[in-house]
Amino acid sequence: MAFTHNLRFLFAVILTISVANVTADLVDDICAKTLQPATCTQLLRSDPRSKTSDLVALETVAIDVASVQANSGQSLVQSLQSGATDPKLKEIYSSCLENYGDSVDSIGQLPGFLKSKDYGSLGSYASAALDGPATCDENFSSSSPEPSQLKDGSVKLQTICSAVLAINNNLSGQ
Repeated sequence: MAFTHNLRFLFAVILTISVANVTADLVDDICAKTLQPATCTQLLRSDPRSKTSDLVALETVAIDVASVQANSGQSLVQSLQSGATDPKLKEIYSSCLENYGDSVDSIGQLPGFLKSKDYGSLGSYASAALDGPATCDENFSSSSPEPSQLKDGSVKLQTICSAVLAINNNLSGQ
């Protein structure tokens, strides 16, 4: 009798560990395909929904995180632009503001594409969203270095957009 009870307990523990690892493995598997796996993991796991997500739900989480990152980046650029006195720097920030605005707009389209299972459009718009911060980064030079907080935000946005693309590839069977 004690053996049967212990066996059931052991089975329950193994099952619990297995279920917990499935989601962790999904986040790890997706993030391994991104630009910055550790950053991706941190961003996705910062949302409690990622703990119990299947692939579609994880895509929703990634899109939501991307939206937050894009809006945060856009707000930061607006703040930097309003505080800049150098005309060249103001011009760079103006361009970056347009880049981040494009990313915000592209990410805003993603939930609809996911809902309709239009994975081709989802991938195209996620790629466009990824280009925004990368293009902004390219505007800076040694004479006008990119502020570290903007670069950090850019890395986060590019990373989470690459996670959206990795999940999309899995959803579309690629």
